Formats: sequence, structure tokens, C-alpha cells
Amino acid sequence: METLKEPLQVLLESRKYNADYIPNKDQILWTIGTSTIGTNSNFVILTGLPKTGKSTFLSALISTVFTAADLWGMKLHLPAERRKIAYFDTESSDYDFYRQVERIKKFAGINGIPEWCSLYTFREDEPKDILAMVEYYLASSNAPIVIIDGILDTILDFNDPIESKKLINWFKRVTKVYNCCIIGVLHQGKGQAGSTLGHLGSNTDRYAQSTIEIVKDKEKQTFTMSPRFLRSSEDFEPITLINNGGEWQQVSIYGNETNETKEPVKKKTELSDRDTLHRSLYAPKTYKQLVADLQEITGKGVSASKGIVKEWIEKNWVHKENELYKIKN
Repeated sequence: METLKEPLQVLLESRKYNADYIPNKDQILWTIGTSTIGTNSNFVILTGLPKTGKSTFLSALISTVFTAADLWGMKLHLPAERRKIAYFDTESSDYDFYRQVERIKKFAGINGIPEWCSLYTFREDEPKDILAMVEYYLASSNAPIVIIDGILDTILDFNDPIESKKLINWFKRVTKVYNCCIIGVLHQGKGQAGSTLGHLGSNTDRYAQSTIEIVKDKEKQTFTMSPRFLRSSEDFEPITLINNGGEWQQVSIYGNETNETKEPVKKKTELSDRDTLHRSLYAPKTYKQLVADLQEITGKGVSASKGIVKEWIEKNWVHKENELYKIKN
């Protein structure tokens, strides 16, 4: 057998087990209830037929990075030291893209998108250019979560086994190299409910950390998110929504219609001090607005919220500039 060339020897050594290396624990970046959906160095697939509410669930999910609590049990978790997230839309017209942004803001209850959340539209771009721009963003931002809506536009032929495997290898590589989680939206074919499209779908089913499916019940006019495959957790209870007069409401936290005697159980998400800080002060605010937002996020009264702000100032986490309070770098 011929001796390996130097570059391959170096590559082989870099892949070798190292007894002195202790990898960091996975960071949980997406949860639904108590189930772990996505962690760093993995990718997750959100799938369903066209017009089944994927955009609604996705905008609701994204909105949870701006709020203290989960929404319908869903929660994205940004590490305090890596408060970055990006959403890449490959399909929508400008009108639909900006409408999606408005949905995100409405779900979050915010008036503007902070700088640490980047939203892009790639409708006119070729697959190789989309992937190049996503990787450039990851390399330059250190973001822990990116969302690609949808990944069919990152490949020329989803039925080509070689091209599909290359795309999966790209997902595997960039999630490891940039220590992030990619959430990808992948359509199902009409008449193929329950099956992701082509060779690409077969590969994502095999390699994704989680595959989450959204189904529309035409008779009841409900939209249900449920687990298809969860590699890192037990299944979560399906989430069923209905649009009531333009407002999205959860029918039941258990996937069945509630009756008059049973109220849905509201869930709370406990936040660290740093997480509370970033969620309440994602943009410069007046003292009055900051205290009001803290009351809403924490459920505490005025005096307690003022005490939190005072503590942040004493810890040198927050400073005042031109009558506005900001997080101190």
C-alpha cells in the first residue's frame, strides 16, 4: 500500500481520537415542551404540504427569541454569548417576505427587529450562491441558529442522489465547523403527505436530528405540528392551532379540542439573569419602557422590576447614554 501524502496524513491525524480532548456538552437551541428538538452541530427539518401553516409556525418560533416565554410550548434558546440568529427566505416575493417579518413582530409583541436578528430574501439567487452566502454569514457572525426557508432552492435536482448527498454533507460540515443548528423547511409533494421530497427528503430523514411535520385538517380548519423523528428526545405532544378571526389560537396543548371544563395549561420558561437582560434590552430604551417591558417579561411588579434594573447597573451590565439604557459591551 502506498504511503499517504502529507495533506492526508495531517487530515487523518486531525480526525483521530484524542484522550486529552473533552468536548463541550451540546447546547440546546430549540425545545418544544420538555423535548429537545435542535442542538448545536445538527440540523432540523420542518416539513409539510404547501399551505399547511409552516410559515405561521415558523414565524411564531422565531418570535420566541425576543420574548421571555415559549409560544405554544415552542422555544428557541440563544446562548448569552452568541445572541445572533438569521432567517433566509429562498421562495417568497418581497410582499410575502415582509409580511412574514410583520408576523414575527406581531407574535413577539415588538415594533422593530434588533440588529442581532438578520432577515434575508434570496428568491433571485442560484443554489450555490445561496449556500455560499449562508456560510459567509455563519463564518462572520458566530450565530448559533440559522433558518433556511426552504431548502429545495439550495439544490438543482432533489431527485439526484449525488447532488442530494452533497447538500446533506454541506449541512453536516457547516453545522460542525460553525457549531450551529440549521433549521430547514422542506416541502412534501402533493399527493405524498408524510413523505419529504425525493432523494433529498430520504437523506434528511436519515441524517436530521429531528423532523417535524405540519398537517392541515381541511374539515376542522386546524393546523397541527407533530414529531416524525426525534433523535435526541422523547416525542412531544402535538400542537394544534386554529385561526379565529385573524388571531392564531392553540386548540389544545394535547392536540385535541378543549372542552368547556378544561382550560389549556400555560407553561413558563425560567430565564437566567443574562437571558432576561438581553430579552428586555435588545434595543436601547428609556428607563420607563425598560421597567414596563421587565414587568411583562418577568411578571413582577414595578418596584421589583426597578430593583432588577438597579442590580444590572451595579453589576456594570447596563449603562445610560443620551437618556437611553443600553447593554454594556
